[in-house]
Amino acid sequence: MKSLEVVPTIVACAVVALSAGTATASAHDGARTADSAAATVRSAAPAAAGLCTSGALSGQSVEGARSPGEVTRRLGPLTRQHRAARGYVAGQGAQAAPGVSRTDGKPVAATIHPAQGTAFKRLQGSDGACATQSVSTQVRVRDAGTTIYTPTMYPAGGSCIELVTVYNQGEASVSAWDWCRSVTFKASVPIDSAFLNTYSDGLSSAYTGRVVKTSAATNTWAADLYNYRTGGWDRLYTQSGTTQARYDGWDIYELYSTVGASGRSGSCDAMAGITFESANISVRTNGVWAAASPANSDTGYDAPNSAFYCPTRTYRMVNAYDHWLAVG
Repeated sequence: MKSLEVVPTIVACAVVALSAGTATASAHDGARTADSAAATVRSAAPAAAGLCTSGALSGQSVEGARSPGEVTRRLGPLTRQHRAARGYVAGQGAQAAPGVSRTDGKPVAATIHPAQGTAFKRLQGSDGACATQSVSTQVRVRDAGTTIYTPTMYPAGGSCIELVTVYNQGEASVSAWDWCRSVTFKASVPIDSAFLNTYSDGLSSAYTGRVVKTSAATNTWAADLYNYRTGGWDRLYTQSGTTQARYDGWDIYELYSTVGASGRSGSCDAMAGITFESANISVRTNGVWAAASPANSDTGYDAPNSAFYCPTRTYRMVNAYDHWLAVG
């Protein structure tokens, strides 16, 4: 576990693209490669790398965002699970890192809770994160014990918001988790054809999202999605206060799942053949952008491949630490 020292500002920007092959969503919702048994990887669009440096706010809310009541109805049941995943205790904050167990050795949430990807170091000046994250309309979660948070992004620097791509039974959304006040999901937009037509680039079935500090005085953070139709950032959620989470950060592949008698996890079946990719990951320190590298990032949250209980799954850090890719 990494210690919880308060640090001022980093922003991370990642490009996470999804494959366009079998069992993978295209930008036009549900397009598939008919005869291929394996996913065909499509690289993240290079143009997306520069989006994180754009400050073009649209002044609009995210199109298709759910009402507060609908967010509670659909995502409220995940509150206890997500709090437990971070070792959250009311009044004490969250102590656990992604993908680890409590200090008493008991599982954090479900039978397994592994993670892999880029971990952002706690550096002086950390103030946000930006990523173009994979989305799919083809993920099929069939068991109640499986919830997939892939990718999930939390900036270093005491962020109030974690931006999460959520899949579980009947749910596929891009959602914002409040780490400063309510410690629950507070905003959400479903992943559907309307979302893909607005927030994906039309090529890689990936959306660009960011979480940035907008006021150091009040520790205010905002989660925005890049609108590819208008060329501006739409707001999903904003929050201020003192974080009850950690002061390092991540852009990772994370899930909880149960393992059946066969030794195979439910998540393995749900994610079979789907490629999740995070590329062009970068961080900002005191307003200056830089690619994720050993200077500002590591893989401190990585579990071994065996921890996923999925023999067909593959994962690799393509380039340390600005590009990771997983299939299944």
